[in-house]
Amino acid sequence: MKRILMLALSLVLILATLVGCGKDERILYNVDLSKHIKVGDYKGVEVDTNSDEYKTQYQTEIDNDVIGNELYNELKEGTVQDGDITNIDYVGKKDGVAFEGGTADGYELEIGSNSFIDGFEDGLIGVEVGSTVDLNLKFPENYGNEELNGAAVVFTVTVNSVKRAMEPKEAYKELGFKTLKAYELDLKNRAASACVINKLTEDAKIIKYSEKDVDLLYNQEHSQMETYYSAYYGMTLESILSQSGMTEEDFKKQVLENSTYPNSKAQMVLYYIFDKEGMSVTKDEINAKIKEIVEKNEGATTDTVKEYYGEYYFEYLVVSEKVSDFLCENAKVK
Repeated sequence: MKRILMLALSLVLILATLVGCGKDERILYNVDLSKHIKVGDYKGVEVDTNSDEYKTQYQTEIDNDVIGNELYNELKEGTVQDGDITNIDYVGKKDGVAFEGGTADGYELEIGSNSFIDGFEDGLIGVEVGSTVDLNLKFPENYGNEELNGAAVVFTVTVNSVKRAMEPKEAYKELGFKTLKAYELDLKNRAASACVINKLTEDAKIIKYSEKDVDLLYNQEHSQMETYYSAYYGMTLESILSQSGMTEEDFKKQVLENSTYPNSKAQMVLYYIFDKEGMSVTKDEINAKIKEIVEKNEGATTDTVKEYYGEYYFEYLVVSEKVSDFLCENAKVK
């Protein structure tokens, strides 16, 4: 029996060598991470399911499922609630004259996202679907547009329709779970592993960042922001920065401090554990993730999702899932 097990193990190792992405073939963190980050004991981390942190994370997992899988019920009647995604037409006027950039038709706005100036989203709560309302608002003094800084304006808004997130009792079937209980167990496991990762990341000590990886992450974030401003505002990122009085150098510093470095730290924790536990990722697993995302985004192709998310992103998803499962299995959940 021992001989058979050893032969089987040898075969597994050979197959892993043939089809897996070795460390040298990986896109992210092809470095000795023990020289870049100190991670505490990641086995047996305690998770209290009665804590506010866990409850918040549990709800976050539900929200992510809803957003990632477009799990909404479209309402043609009723009133707008916090958290709804509204389809609206709006016209913004200053002194009775429409101002540039203040008009849109069929715009999808999530209530509570704080995407618009103060009072806009709150002003839509309780509004009947199909009705029109005038919102008397004021732009911030430091809005970044000389014409609108501190200006009193009126937005005339028509609520065309509302999309409301499905509750877990509806969503589980759409997500492929046979029972609500099975889905709730999956949510519990994901929330628990997320809590463990958050704790490990918070407690981890950076020795030095891998500048190659930081550059890769920053460049992709920069590209995504350019795509966003072009698609939703018809403006270049350069124009946005110019209007706000921010230089490219200031912008990069802000993004690095607020996003790139924190994201890199969290990723290094995962890749550190991934390497410590001798895990591997295969090209088939990466391609499966790409296919999954293409199928979720109507009109997307393999090339477009690679361009938008970056080649590394799909590898990271596989690494993240494997480490999350491992941490959950080894956590002390109470």
